[in-house]
Amino acid sequence: MKKLGILLDELGAYGVAPLTAYGLRFFLNNPYESLIIVDKDAKVVFMDRNSEKFFGLAQGGAKGIDIREFVPQSGLPVTLQTGEPMIGRIFEVKGKKSIGSVYPIVWQGETVGAIGRLIFRSLEEVERINREIKNLKKEIHYFKEMEQQERSSRYTFDNILGGSALIRDAIELAKKIAMINTDVLIVGESGTGKELFAHSIHDYAHGNKPIMKINCPAIPFELAESELFGYEKGAFSGALSAGKAGKFEIAHNGTVFLDEVSSLPLSIQAKLLRVLQEREVERLGSTKTRKINFRIIAATNTDLRGLVEEGKFREDLYYRLAKAIFHISPLRERKEDIPLYVAHYLGTINRAFSTQIKRVSPQAMEVLLSHNWPGNVRELINVLEQAVLKAWKGDEILEEHLPGEVGARPPGVRLSEKKNLPAAMETGNFRAEVEKREKDMILSALERNRGSKAKAARLLGMPRSTLYEKMKRYGMTTS
Repeated sequence: MKKLGILLDELGAYGVAPLTAYGLRFFLNNPYESLIIVDKDAKVVFMDRNSEKFFGLAQGGAKGIDIREFVPQSGLPVTLQTGEPMIGRIFEVKGKKSIGSVYPIVWQGETVGAIGRLIFRSLEEVERINREIKNLKKEIHYFKEMEQQERSSRYTFDNILGGSALIRDAIELAKKIAMINTDVLIVGESGTGKELFAHSIHDYAHGNKPIMKINCPAIPFELAESELFGYEKGAFSGALSAGKAGKFEIAHNGTVFLDEVSSLPLSIQAKLLRVLQEREVERLGSTKTRKINFRIIAATNTDLRGLVEEGKFREDLYYRLAKAIFHISPLRERKEDIPLYVAHYLGTINRAFSTQIKRVSPQAMEVLLSHNWPGNVRELINVLEQAVLKAWKGDEILEEHLPGEVGARPPGVRLSEKKNLPAAMETGNFRAEVEKREKDMILSALERNRGSKAKAARLLGMPRSTLYEKMKRYGMTTS
């Protein structure tokens, strides 16, 4: 090693940078890897000091000794015979497995020696690194799947619950609109299931194509154009070097779902109109247009016509979007669906909260049926979650478990005295009315699915075992 130091000093004298000289010194004395050089007879010509210490040798003590005396399974003799390198192999040294590589030294076409390097890390450490790599690959796979799911429809018409005439007619109309392949404007109050219908319409006609959801209120104003239409390299500070495709490009041959479209800024509305008219996009920072094929499904919970009159929404864009207008009835207009929703979402909440709530008392159901539901199904789910938390250890939701705003009514007024309630409530025969409706829904689900109990259970949002139990209770054949 003394000669090595003199050599490095001489290199410095000839203009080799000090950092390079120290780099060479580190290479020959690497504390993390061994370095062994043998001649054509596999006898050690050089062994770094760390390796000598590892084998319990004095400095220079390995010189002239056959490498196999130190490492019986050494790959150096093999490479001397074959002239081929051995890279990333596992070798056993003093009872421990490590990873190493062997390279031939070729002079004038003849193998005159070999160099061996061995990582001083244990194989367990290498295996740990491999596990980390595997976990990283799993994460990449997971995020790719998530990205794929974001581009795929999450719902179908089978996911839409309800046995009322209003909801059945809505499903049939939505299926017809899906097959026309025209742009659609879905109008409905918050919580009525606009996204559910949008995904179902897409799935019914183009289930294997991408659907890109754009939550219009959530897009930052300054990023709206780049998110929707993409951008080119260097379009703005922080832009990806390769540019980025916008939502419309990604949805080529599929569907773009504009949720709460009324929230789009007027400047973006103008460019969106051009995209709808020409079926082409121009990325931010580019002068080239790209032809794309897509269907627009827009949704709103506001009166777009009113916004047009106020100058907050472009009239020409409204007519472009409203080629087919699809209305979703609010829950207050189809209260006969409430018992079905309650049964379905109670099961979901029980699984999420690890509770065992089996039913809602007649009095509590009467309160639910009397409520106006301004938040629609989303509000109903929230009410049930609150009630389940209050009825935690029981198996039934009682009237006192419901939030106060749901059951609020003037003092001295009975629910049965309110208008527009089913006649069965006025006579006090409420349970029979609920059971009749549930039975009718089961029959309707079986009829729509040609007697398939598995499909009927999915449509009703209940386990198949629960469906069998209800069919048995109502005297319906389960064969």
